[in-house]
Amino acid sequence: MQNESDTRIKVNVEEINKKNSENVYRFISRGEEAYNEQIEDIAEQIKLNNKRIVLITGPSSAGKTTSSFKICEALEKLSFNTFVINMDNFFKDLDTVPFLPNGERDMEGIVALDTDTIKKCLNDILNFGKTMLPQFDFKTHKRKLDWVECNLKDNEIVILEGIHALNPEISSGLDESKIYKIYVHCNTDFYYNNQLFLGARQLRLLRRLIRDERERHTSAEETLLLWKAVCTGEDKNIRPYKKNADFLLNSTLFYEPLLYKGLLLEEFEKIKDNTQINYFLDKFKYLSVVEKTLIPKYSLVREFIGQ
Repeated sequence: MQNESDTRIKVNVEEINKKNSENVYRFISRGEEAYNEQIEDIAEQIKLNNKRIVLITGPSSAGKTTSSFKICEALEKLSFNTFVINMDNFFKDLDTVPFLPNGERDMEGIVALDTDTIKKCLNDILNFGKTMLPQFDFKTHKRKLDWVECNLKDNEIVILEGIHALNPEISSGLDESKIYKIYVHCNTDFYYNNQLFLGARQLRLLRRLIRDERERHTSAEETLLLWKAVCTGEDKNIRPYKKNADFLLNSTLFYEPLLYKGLLLEEFEKIKDNTQINYFLDKFKYLSVVEKTLIPKYSLVREFIGQ
């Protein structure tokens, strides 16, 4: 059986340093083009195969939110309207969610979702073009009494994004011929002297470190402490269903390690005696820098680095 890492794109660090020094604008634009071409391909396939529902998932910091938005934009260019459904609104009332062995509610597992209602809504959309959608109140941790009507036009496509979107429990019993499934991930490993330098999961960690500090005011140390549990949850709830995808969307932009060095180096140098931080500091020594100001306004990485 082929190891998943064998299917990843391999990028040479010395080569990206060279391209950065030769023409940084071309280097950045080619990375953006490679990602955007995938988005356009997805939209064309959805149109060609007459899909009505798009399910999108992927691990933490893979770029699901931006990718979903860009897929909507690409479909609109093909004269389709899109209706985005938030999977979080299908949470069960907190007091009905099963417990984990540690005594906490299992909010990351699919048991936290009302899958029967999800399937009913999706089935109604496929058969009748309309449904009623629940709304979840995160203050009370309960479903609201008022539901929202979803009434689709003939040229309208539903986008449903969530960590469990490709789990068979979501789409079993539905007309699969009308459903398109997308798995967003970082499918690129960076190599130096023919040795693995920075893996795909580590790149996502750098994205999350930047985003968590910027949006949630979470320190690097706090994010690093949570990362192992995040990866454990991915291995349990997300990655097993990657094989169900119609399209594997690689969200890696080849200039990212150079960008993140510039954004994280100063902060990392202030942190003492952290094995993971020291690991990244050692890697940063071999990277040139791409400045944040050069990144296009609508780049996927803006989801993490901000404007």
